[in-house]
Amino acid sequence: MDDVIAVTGGSKRTLYRYFPSKEDLFFAVIKMVSDRTIVGLTVMPVKGLRETLTTFGRTYLRTIVSPDGLALFRAVVSESPHFPGLGQRFVVDATKRVSDILANFLAQQTEARLSEDPQVAADQFLALLRGSVHLEALLTGITPTAEVVESDVRRSVEALVAGAFTKA
Repeated sequence: MDDVIAVTGGSKRTLYRYFPSKEDLFFAVIKMVSDRTIVGLTVMPVKGLRETLTTFGRTYLRTIVSPDGLALFRAVVSESPHFPGLGQRFVVDATKRVSDILANFLAQQTEARLSEDPQVAADQFLALLRGSVHLEALLTGITPTAEVVESDVRRSVEALVAGAFTKA
């Protein structure tokens, strides 16, 4: 709480008026960051399957490997043992919402004929994107280059299209 006050100003009394506990403040931060991410993923124009998946994947991967994205992920992992429910809250407020947006898009791709459950396909695509590039950024603190992001997104899109659709 002291760190928040140092950055924002004000007093503990004011902060506790809005957030009764450190846990409530942490949940509010997670919600704010995930809302910002969700907006970036929901305002994308829907074009062809590959193009939309590429744009979605690029936006998602850039977000999770950004300094803010990495800091949030590290904080959630670090603080989850101290705050019961924090990890589940992150899953619901961030991960699940992103997956649901993608699953809804995939379910609408009637011409491409999705051969598996849209939610499963969305989860698999996001897991591919959270793979080695995200892990390396988490462990080294080095933001991947645009070329690395593009290459990883391209491979993830091709893997999803090849494995989850009967015709694309």
